[in-house]
Amino acid sequence: MNNLNKLKVILDTNMLMMAGRGLGVFEQIEELLNSKPVFIVLSQVKQELEKIANTGSLRERKAATAALELIKTKCIVIDIEQGRARGVDELIIEAALREKALVATNDRKLRRKLREKGLTEIYFREEKNMLESQSTI
Repeated sequence: MNNLNKLKVILDTNMLMMAGRGLGVFEQIEELLNSKPVFIVLSQVKQELEKIANTGSLRERKAATAALELIKTKCIVIDIEQGRARGVDELIIEAALREKALVATNDRKLRRKLREKGLTEIYFREEKNMLESQSTI
């Protein structure tokens, strides 16, 4: 199956940081979707991780560095034109709409915006210690 027909999942910075801390984000998403999707990271998200890897606390630097290594082996990185000083959340939403992708995030504000746009979100459910999906479909 080529990438055009595969499910696509865009990962944001905090979801990648969770993966960098050892949570099996990629495996849990595959299990949740019962499929091996194409994992997408925006170049701006990668840049955020690079900044954290250089300037964050020791714990944050370790997680960001591990996340950057995971990106190399598990994700494709795409560029979205930043334009009029738009934030990364808006770029993620634009990419999700354009790519017809799900979004993996734990950011409450971004999750609310995704629901408003009718996009499917994947998030970490702390009580269950696992990822879940919320769809407005």
